[in-house]
Amino acid sequence: MALLAMLVGLALPGLLRSWERAGSRANLRKLTSALRLARSEAATQGHRVRLFLNVKNGRFKVEGSQQQGELTGMRLIDPHLVWEDQERSQGYIAFYGDGSSSGGKVVLEEPTGQRHLIEVQPITGKVGLAIQEK
Repeated sequence: MALLAMLVGLALPGLLRSWERAGSRANLRKLTSALRLARSEAATQGHRVRLFLNVKNGRFKVEGSQQQGELTGMRLIDPHLVWEDQERSQGYIAFYGDGSSSGGKVVLEEPTGQRHLIEVQPITGKVGLAIQEK
């Protein structure tokens, strides 16, 4: 019984870290997917579509769509958005019918300290995801 308890004690921290990493990756996929949806919708419909991001609570929503989510367990660092209010708690990235965007970037930090950069190019509207060096 003691041996079993010791094995569980050794394996549990690794399993928890794996679970946190999987959750962080799911959040990154949700946000990049929502940005790509906004870009696609703007190009298809021929008008501006915005992805709104609340920096304080990590919630995001694509304008005119049911696509929304929350960046739980990750910290937003120095986001570059079009700011909607003076407190800088809510901003957006806009995509336009001609394929361009307002541009922007968001750095997300996992509890482990790993940082991910999501960047939207202003001219092409292309959404990129990369690991950021500290």
